[in-house]
Amino acid sequence: MTTLGIFTVKRFVCDHGRYYTYGGFGDYLAEIRKYFSRVVLVAHVKSGKKPEGWYEVPAVGLEVVHLPAIPTELGQIVSLPVMLVKSLTAVRRMDVVHARMPDYTGVFGALAARLFGKPVFCQTVGDWRELAATIPLTKTFGLGLPLRAHMLLYDRAERWVARGQLMFAQGEKSYAKHARSSDCHLILSTAHYLADVVPPTPKFLHRPYTILNVGRMQLEKNQSLLIRALARLNAAEPGQWRLVIVGVGTHREALAELARKLDVGAWVSFPGQFAHGDALWRQYDDADVFALSSINEGTPKVLLEAMARGLPVVASAVGGVPTAVAHEERGLLFPSGDVEALGAALRRMRDDRALRERCQRQGNAFAREQTLEISTRSMIETVGRRWPFLRFEAAP
Repeated sequence: MTTLGIFTVKRFVCDHGRYYTYGGFGDYLAEIRKYFSRVVLVAHVKSGKKPEGWYEVPAVGLEVVHLPAIPTELGQIVSLPVMLVKSLTAVRRMDVVHARMPDYTGVFGALAARLFGKPVFCQTVGDWRELAATIPLTKTFGLGLPLRAHMLLYDRAERWVARGQLMFAQGEKSYAKHARSSDCHLILSTAHYLADVVPPTPKFLHRPYTILNVGRMQLEKNQSLLIRALARLNAAEPGQWRLVIVGVGTHREALAELARKLDVGAWVSFPGQFAHGDALWRQYDDADVFALSSINEGTPKVLLEAMARGLPVVASAVGGVPTAVAHEERGLLFPSGDVEALGAALRRMRDDRALRERCQRQGNAFAREQTLEISTRSMIETVGRRWPFLRFEAAP
């Protein structure tokens, strides 16, 4: 019997003993649990009502260690000693540790594993150093500078605990950061299964053309850029484009207000959150192009989901995005925050049929090679080669 310990940046809510989270983490957790008899999850958890759009994580064979879930940056810093003590206590019950970063949760998990001589494999899903560069120095009454300093200090801690360890890096930038000092493997983040992959179909057949974005409505996703690009597109071609933003988040009202201000409110829709399944896939299937506008990312699962459904992709060239979206091969990249470049990429994807069909075809084939089953099995096989004495429930 092998117990896996997962230290994750993901936030959870505990509602009457049931655990809820967001994004594709639940699918990843369900798949990796197939290989272990027991899983101890160390995560930030708060008690309360399940938020809109969050889904339940099945608790069978799962133990959850609660870390403080404080929403402010300052509160998170103050809670670091509690996180460290809980991490040191929890790791004693683990046979192998999976430390997911960036976040001190993952750093403390990797540190605790090293202190107790437990096998540990790390995974980066983003880069706080890159994110730090986007934080205004005037943020929150001048706290931008110490917040930047905190994130850069974290970056040094991440590099230190990952040194010499088995590392799975999402995206080429993260890979380059750790390749020289660790046993580093380039990977992508994925949440789709082989059964979700369908052949591409023709796009841009009917007006208005639909731009799709899937993700939480928060600052780093930068969906306001999509709305500004839509306004410019429709100013030049009235009523020819519409935008659908699938998800929930704190910035929804601000985005709706921006759409009204730019006189494109009728062309922007917010259908809400969809669980993985037919309803979500219909959103992809009904769109003409998928657009990612984030200012910081690892390798977003939604990009591979779009490719899996045969949808052409336009995305900001941040984090691990260029690893998934090879420019002019599996999609088009544009500089983060550049509204003119985003609009030009959307028009080009519409007007250049040969480019669009090539991106659809090659992106779809790429997504078929990056399913959740394949990526998880590959990770476990790599872990097994590093530590042959580990025994897995399912044969890799």
